[in-house]
Amino acid sequence: MTIDPRLKHGDQMPMFKMQPPLEKAEERMCIELYEQVGLTVIKISQPHKATGMTRGIADLLILDTKRKTSWWHEVKRRQGPEYYKVKTVQSEHQKLFQYTVELIGHRYIIGPRSRAEEELIERGIVR
Repeated sequence: MTIDPRLKHGDQMPMFKMQPPLEKAEERMCIELYEQVGLTVIKISQPHKATGMTRGIADLLILDTKRKTSWWHEVKRRQGPEYYKVKTVQSEHQKLFQYTVELIGHRYIIGPRSRAEEELIERGIVR
């Protein structure tokens, strides 16, 4: 989001400028971030549920071939006028998928681009 440079500290921003990105926009930002640091992203999310895709599967599979590791990323959008809160509500199928992959030792994260940034820092990929 670009903030109007004419706004001064304490000025009220119009509400239309304060809307959080949609989930697909968050997903694009996550993919761009991961690819910028040299990771491979497999986009699994589908716009239509009639694809025969496994229900509940995470949106992205991130492959780090350099470190020989991977993780799943279920992208969620931020909410509210200030969009500090992250929508982390999962469907029952998403919860089951998360449980299953974590049961066999896979990493599963939920959240917007900021969560992707945290993961990259935790893994020592970026500072």
